[in-house]
Amino acid sequence: MISDRLYHLQSEVQSYYKQLAGKEKAKRLAEQAEKERIQQQIDELKQELNAVEREYWMRWRAEIAGLTIPEADAEEVASGMLREVEFLEIEPTVQNHAQLMQALQEIKAELSKPGIPAAGKLTAAIPLLPGVIAYEMELDTEGFLKRAFPTVCKLANKLKK
Repeated sequence: MISDRLYHLQSEVQSYYKQLAGKEKAKRLAEQAEKERIQQQIDELKQELNAVEREYWMRWRAEIAGLTIPEADAEEVASGMLREVEFLEIEPTVQNHAQLMQALQEIKAELSKPGIPAAGKLTAAIPLLPGVIAYEMELDTEGFLKRAFPTVCKLANKLKK
């Protein structure tokens, strides 16, 4: 059973993504003089989001070890994460960052191990994610998290029930 704190953090992260989307849209539509002020707000939101995401993934790391995840759900999350890792690996800014590429390769290796149930793969891959998030948004890990987060949220919602 997922803790109430983890569930709360999940909703906080979703809220931050909505706020960021609104600010990014406002920046696109703003006059040039306003764009810098809006960018500062975006940067502040990203810092706050980063702290909440870091706690979220650290709690996931602690809680996933004690969970029994249905194989079908674990397979869905693991395959979704694997696709996102593969997508992130081809990003030029990521390819130029050796530590991030190494972390992605470790995650990919865990998610691709043959003969291991998806739940085991997922249990091994989740603890590696806080290392990816530590690089913050500068390397477009934000896109990875935006795409991977809904899949993990669906699993958390199923486990919450």
